[in-house]
Amino acid sequence: MKKQIALVVLLVGMMMSFSAQAQQKIGHINADELLQAMPETKVAQQQLEAYGKQLEKDLGEMEMELDAKYKKYLQDEAVLTQLAKETKQKELQQLQARIQEYGQQAQQDLQNKQVELLTPIIEKATNAVQEVAKEKGYTYILDSSQSKAVVIFQTDAHDIMALVKKKLGIVE
Repeated sequence: MKKQIALVVLLVGMMMSFSAQAQQKIGHINADELLQAMPETKVAQQQLEAYGKQLEKDLGEMEMELDAKYKKYLQDEAVLTQLAKETKQKELQQLQARIQEYGQQAQQDLQNKQVELLTPIIEKATNAVQEVAKEKGYTYILDSSQSKAVVIFQTDAHDIMALVKKKLGIVE
């Protein structure tokens, strides 16, 4: 008799555990699509492009300066003394090294600018997703973006994109 009672208690406990797990609500959203739909992202991309173009322009000017100095060196090479040749060659090498360093630093600056511009936008999107998840009782929200490959299969039944866009005030 004690074994039967223990078995019934164990079965009831397992059923309650399964029912608690069955109550979990899982939704998904394509985070890449959400970020692209946000007007702030378009503004940030425009600012990033303008910043990148300015860096490219500066680099181009430096390269033109190097090219002009090199052509001048080639024209004057025959009449330069050995010491003057070595000095000009050293100048050209230093300028080339500065250009390479500038190019590397420009790349790093562009990446930093991207992080600076996109971080608040990502935080805003994340906060909206979290608010919708809490309001609608979701236990988990998965990212269904192609680039993340977190969700392998989904149905539209629990796609919270429309709810998050509404929360952010994005009109389609």
